[in-house]
Amino acid sequence: MSECAQPPYPNISSREIESFEWPDGKSCGVTIAWHIDGEAGPVGWDPQAARHVAAVSEAAYGVTTALPRILDLHRQLSVPGTFFVPSHVVELHPAAIEEILVAGHEIAHHGHMHENVFPMDGERQREIFEHANSILEAATGHTPKGWSAPGWGVNAETLEVILDLGMLYDASLMERDRPYVLELPQGELVELPISMILDDWALFGASLFPSGSAATATAEEARRTWQEEFDGMRHYGSYFNTTFHPNLLGRPGRMLMLKKLLTYMRSFDDVWWGTCEQLAFHVRSTLNTKAVK
Repeated sequence: MSECAQPPYPNISSREIESFEWPDGKSCGVTIAWHIDGEAGPVGWDPQAARHVAAVSEAAYGVTTALPRILDLHRQLSVPGTFFVPSHVVELHPAAIEEILVAGHEIAHHGHMHENVFPMDGERQREIFEHANSILEAATGHTPKGWSAPGWGVNAETLEVILDLGMLYDASLMERDRPYVLELPQGELVELPISMILDDWALFGASLFPSGSAATATAEEARRTWQEEFDGMRHYGSYFNTTFHPNLLGRPGRMLMLKKLLTYMRSFDDVWWGTCEQLAFHVRSTLNTKAVK
């Protein structure tokens, strides 16, 4: 009989934002978000990866080689970006972080060592978040406004912790096509939904340690998939929020494809472009306005 019992779901509910409108009267919204996992990617999953020179070099490629060309593409197309960075990567590559800041992009929370926090209790998560916050604040001059989950590992305590720490948004969940609101016991959190379709890992994912495996889809396959999704989201007034990894998408041929894709997307004048932080502030202002009314 117990096998048929209702599972204990977390005490979290979500709701759409009534009569939501994109900034500036636009029809849909785009945020180009990058996960700068760097060396924290493999080492966060298994500390022994720190001794695996090939795995570390592949991870570092995303910061030392790919990131400059990514920032240059953002500059060429006048596209703002959000960069979710583990604080360990901030410690290892301070000059790269400064380049992101100088270019005017957002740096957001991505754990310390790219930890999947799903199996952790709230106390341990809080330790990680606070440690990373201190490093990010020292590097950027302010505490991060949002977080995206490494490995999409989230439990109810995760969301409560980031809300308690003053974050404005989460970018890890997938229930809706537009920004929405998570209703937690201690307040509301803006959710900027992601999608597995817009995660480059499914097409290009690589893991040199321990498996030594890599997905090698063509760049054209990715372009077709993402352009189809953009066209659909624009049609439905939805939200195109990416999960891109520099060590994967920052390869030369894939960068040429990304320029082609973003140029196509930029050709429409009814699309809003911004950072996750900017969108979260817009959502919050919308909620505050409705509350006053």
